[in-house]
Amino acid sequence: MLTILYIVVMTLFLFGITIFVHEWGHFIVAKKCGLKIEAFSIGMGPALWKKEVDGILYKIGAFPIGGYVSLPQLDPAGMEKIQGDNDEADRDTLPDVSPLKKIAVAVAGPICNIIFAFLLAMIVATANNQEVLAIVGTVAEDSVAAEKGLKPADQVIAVNGKPIKSWYDGQVEALLTGGDFEVTLTVLSAGETREITLTANNPENGDVLIPGISEAIPCVLGRVTPGSPAEAAGIQPNDFVKEFAGTPVIDWNHFTELVQKHPDETVPMVVLRDDELVSLTVTPKYDEGLERALVGVNLGGSMSMPWTLTGNPLEQVKSDSLSIFRLLKALTTPSESKQAAGGLGGPVAIFTMITFALKMGIINALGLIRFININLAVLNLLPLPVLDGGHICFALWEMITKRKVHPKVVASLVNVFAILLLSAMVFLSWRDADRNWNISRFFKKAPAEQVEAAPEAPAAETAIE
Repeated sequence: MLTILYIVVMTLFLFGITIFVHEWGHFIVAKKCGLKIEAFSIGMGPALWKKEVDGILYKIGAFPIGGYVSLPQLDPAGMEKIQGDNDEADRDTLPDVSPLKKIAVAVAGPICNIIFAFLLAMIVATANNQEVLAIVGTVAEDSVAAEKGLKPADQVIAVNGKPIKSWYDGQVEALLTGGDFEVTLTVLSAGETREITLTANNPENGDVLIPGISEAIPCVLGRVTPGSPAEAAGIQPNDFVKEFAGTPVIDWNHFTELVQKHPDETVPMVVLRDDELVSLTVTPKYDEGLERALVGVNLGGSMSMPWTLTGNPLEQVKSDSLSIFRLLKALTTPSESKQAAGGLGGPVAIFTMITFALKMGIINALGLIRFININLAVLNLLPLPVLDGGHICFALWEMITKRKVHPKVVASLVNVFAILLLSAMVFLSWRDADRNWNISRFFKKAPAEQVEAAPEAPAAETAIE
């Protein structure tokens, strides 16, 4: 129960702080520029908590799907029906604001997200400097991949001719091809580069992307069990196992296989610790109850996800940015748009990812929040009226033409796009929930043949009454 409570609280906190950072950017710059601020809200809809201080209503909304700073000089007609229950002031008497100030306020939110992402990237880089490459972990002996010469420890450096750094990059490029399809992998094996063409499946149908192969899970060690052989050997969290019993370790699964071969034997192992190779000896202990040899360590790294990239902060933020730009490009490319749209996620997907990341460790979760902050910054700069990019466009129009966009036009565009955005979020949330828990099964009618075959019984008649 404590673990569940921790995950729920941390999920809400991590997502909430991302929204807070964005809205705080708008808030603080608006205040410095002398704009009228009506409300500062984390969450949308009716207020669960609110307090007015110096004429500004601070509140926490009932729906944790975003937030807002109510600035009537940027949005003259307001969005009270969508935002919640903040009061509307007399906006006709408010002084004009220069286009430059409007632009400064609009870009402040995304800029704060980017700054926050860099801070998170510094923490991730300090805590974990192991790069997650697209390394092949296992290859089934009877698979087509094995027949074509793919081997464990091979590195995939490109998919369909496009360079990749991680398995996630490769999955994105493969999935954007669509359907049941063929993918060409450019593989680096024993210093030589070659291409292998394999048939891939669509994971949306519950199939493995490429049958017969799995990604290598970096053998980064996590928690060390007190009193275990690992503790006696001097193994530490974040050690990266490079060799065990004289055999180079490919990944976590390979490491566990090697351990099983040496129960109650003292064997050498080499780990990478703080960029230095450290030689140790360990004696795996055979557990009669579990019928397997144990060292006493947990997996501490992570599988390949877009937020698990390590390295210097600039590389992390650059990778996050390229991921979202790649998605936007796919959405506007006819041959890729359907597959890209199918991969979009809403609030449910975000909360699910944060929960998953927290189970992998706090550093993994911070990497995800970094990724979300960059995504939030980029998406908010799109030139859509309801987003920051839309307000920037309105301000640029005013700057160039020396005329304001009519308040009713601004209000109409903002409200229409707000409704479209909220509708999209509801649709994506439904789809995400259905993917996770198959909710749609409750709305499906029973097959006709099952209904006809149902026997008549007094119990059924009683139920109808």
